[in-house]
Amino acid sequence: MTQTTQANVSVTTRLDLGGEWELIWSAGPDDVPEAVRTAAIPAQVPGEVHTALIAAGLIADPDVGWGELAQRWVGHSQWVYRRHVQWAPVPGTRTDLVADGLDTIADVYVNGRRIGSARDQHLAYRWSVEEVLLPGDNLVEVRFGSVWDAAHEHERAHGPLPSPYDEPYPHVRKAAANFGWDWGPHYVTAGIWRDIRLETYAGRIGHVRPLVRLDPGHTAAHVTAHVRVDAPEGAEVRVRLTDPAGRPAGSAAGTVAGDEVAIVLRVEDPDLWWPVGLGAQPLYRLQVELAHAGVVLDSAAVRVGLRSVAVDESPDPLGTRWTLVVNGRAVRVRGYNWIPDDTFASRATPERVARRIDQAVAGNANLLRVWGGGHFATEEFLDACDERGVLVWHDFLFACAAYCEDDEMVGLVTAEAEQAVARMSSHPSLVLWCGGNETVLGRHHWGWADQIGTRGWGERYYLDVLPGVLARLDPTRPYVPNSPWSGDDRDPVADTHGLSHLWDAWNERDYVHYRDHDPAFVAEMGWCGPPAWTTLQRVVPGETPGPGSPLTRHHLRAIDGMHKLTRGLQPHVPTPRDDADWHFATQVVQARAVSAGVEWLRSRERCGGVVVWQLNDCWPVISWSAVDGAGIEKPLWHALRRSFAPRLVTVQPVSPGPTHDPTGGDGLVLVLVNDSGAGWRPGVLLRRVGLDGREHARMLVRPECPAGGIVRLAVDPAVGRPADPRAEMLVVEADGVRTTWTYRPERDLVAPPPERAVDVAVVGGALHVTVTAVTLLRDVCVAADRLAAPLGLEPPSLAVDDALVTLLPGESHVFRITRRDGRAIPTDRAAALSGALLDTSVRSFGEVTGSTGNPLCDEGAQ
Repeated sequence: MTQTTQANVSVTTRLDLGGEWELIWSAGPDDVPEAVRTAAIPAQVPGEVHTALIAAGLIADPDVGWGELAQRWVGHSQWVYRRHVQWAPVPGTRTDLVADGLDTIADVYVNGRRIGSARDQHLAYRWSVEEVLLPGDNLVEVRFGSVWDAAHEHERAHGPLPSPYDEPYPHVRKAAANFGWDWGPHYVTAGIWRDIRLETYAGRIGHVRPLVRLDPGHTAAHVTAHVRVDAPEGAEVRVRLTDPAGRPAGSAAGTVAGDEVAIVLRVEDPDLWWPVGLGAQPLYRLQVELAHAGVVLDSAAVRVGLRSVAVDESPDPLGTRWTLVVNGRAVRVRGYNWIPDDTFASRATPERVARRIDQAVAGNANLLRVWGGGHFATEEFLDACDERGVLVWHDFLFACAAYCEDDEMVGLVTAEAEQAVARMSSHPSLVLWCGGNETVLGRHHWGWADQIGTRGWGERYYLDVLPGVLARLDPTRPYVPNSPWSGDDRDPVADTHGLSHLWDAWNERDYVHYRDHDPAFVAEMGWCGPPAWTTLQRVVPGETPGPGSPLTRHHLRAIDGMHKLTRGLQPHVPTPRDDADWHFATQVVQARAVSAGVEWLRSRERCGGVVVWQLNDCWPVISWSAVDGAGIEKPLWHALRRSFAPRLVTVQPVSPGPTHDPTGGDGLVLVLVNDSGAGWRPGVLLRRVGLDGREHARMLVRPECPAGGIVRLAVDPAVGRPADPRAEMLVVEADGVRTTWTYRPERDLVAPPPERAVDVAVVGGALHVTVTAVTLLRDVCVAADRLAAPLGLEPPSLAVDDALVTLLPGESHVFRITRRDGRAIPTDRAAALSGALLDTSVRSFGEVTGSTGNPLCDEGAQ
């Protein structure tokens, strides 16, 4: 700890109390292991009780096997964190203990004296401690109560609150997902999960809240730096702005009168921040100093992007549009929902989170929606999005339940929102606040009325508290009260206005029914599928991953999940022959389902964007994610990398609806979608070919598609209409990308049995797997994770550059497999890859369907 003293005034010092603490169990249920009851456990801070117990070998990895069921006592127990800290008083200063996150119910003691309590996982707390600290050694203790006890106490006092799970999460301000979700485990955590420190100061900066406004024509930007301080009257706040090249861009000063100073800087000819794909992401640096009597008491710096953001809700023939507008330009959203990347937040390191965001960008996404059942985004998350041009939609922390509106809860929610809005205001990537997830939907459609009666259910938060906080602290960003949302007086599921969630296809029907919808904007849609084989294999010890494995079913939380996975396969493949076929088939159907829905929605003029559920996983699970819990990209990720391409060529039926008549009817349309900032004139080759590889017809078109435009061209019936729908398909190629359209579901197609040749070599440090088609091969994939062990590597360490490749007879494709750490694969390792291994690692969809020529007669087909 460094400090400088002058005239009894010192600069602010912050002593990090992270590192190793001692963790002690203090009370809990009868099934707590004896070794835990008597142990003084080393515990890393930030961290969780669970991670400390795992590191100490006191519980096994709960992700593996039935381990989740064996750790429930952790969340029902009481725990004490403690450590010693050295402190020396500094004349003329105050000292606070600051905890950025305590999970969740805690009392804090210094030298045996209680200094304060915490009741909200999402809040940062600050307590004055100079009167209880002693020169020299001091004992700091954080005593955690059971959040279960607190939740049930609130439930008894206020009455039960409806939610989709038999869990008390609406009764406490804690991440809802900790209590289990349809993609997540039941790990009720506790601990010091964010930074904790001692701050000594004579004056300090509480936060810097820069708000940006652009002049018409973007000729100038106005940055209003709202600086919250705790400082003597008459102290001075100085702000200095430097441009992305480090050159001065403006400076000013103001005098403290109260607890906040607002200083306006004007920037001429600003260098605008743009979403990825539409321009650069220049970041200005705003430096702030708090000075008094000639001494700088405290300083802070934030990065700022100069941009404007709004939502276009202008009327259209079906209702109203809903489109994000950045710097005056409509931005079609291609996004993913983001859940906590690990149920144990301390394991979601900044490096890991950045890798996940990079996967979103590499998959052509331009937005991440931070879902309301998790946590507020970290600075590292937002910094990564700022730098990459990834837009961030952020829910406030409500999810799928009714919430009590008593004074205590309103106070906690207000404080949460104030802290989050102030902290995140500098980040240009943050473009939208949303009141919560599916709470208004629940009120309308999930039968809450009988349980709630006349009690408040959360409406006060969405229509009063949260918009009020934003009006005070950040009126520069749009706000929507909930998702889905169609307006105050409309059913939230209406496609005609606002935000839609499309779950009917997954829950009830085949994925072709995505075409029943023509929404203004889609905030959720998705299809379930398994993770990489090795990801699932690791957590089902003694069993083979598959529908007959009890542990596989344990790692599937979707309601009626196995039934829905099976129903999703039935229109497309016969009953899989074995577990490996089931695994591959469900992965490919997931990819096809979501890709089909996304391309349909992107082809619609009125749809302002689609946000797929979900990018990531928090544990090894069969879920809707594109990237599994080990960080391995599923086939879905590869499919969406094509479907999310800023320049997309897709084939669609002319009319909305789940099916079309390919032998007559309305026919097909070729749709070009150009989300880029420049015009596009590709050469597009359409060929109708037999499944035996023979070409029947072709056409070449060279349409012009303007920047931000959509162009629709009818497919000439001479090319698009098949003579035999079961034996032909349409192959479309543009800019080196191939897309296909089949006229019948896969199981109805009559194709020769798939035959292929595979060659393996190491070229330039990468493994090249060359697949050559002897007959038609549909959706060829190489499972890089299954090739890792023979190469002496762990499965997540390898990545494949492509997947879901369709090859006509005689064509070849090279799949390039590299190490994620950038290191080379030795040349001699290719010999370790046997023919049997390649047979299980290289798959095409026809191998699963069987291609019998009469697949409807296959045993088990329905």
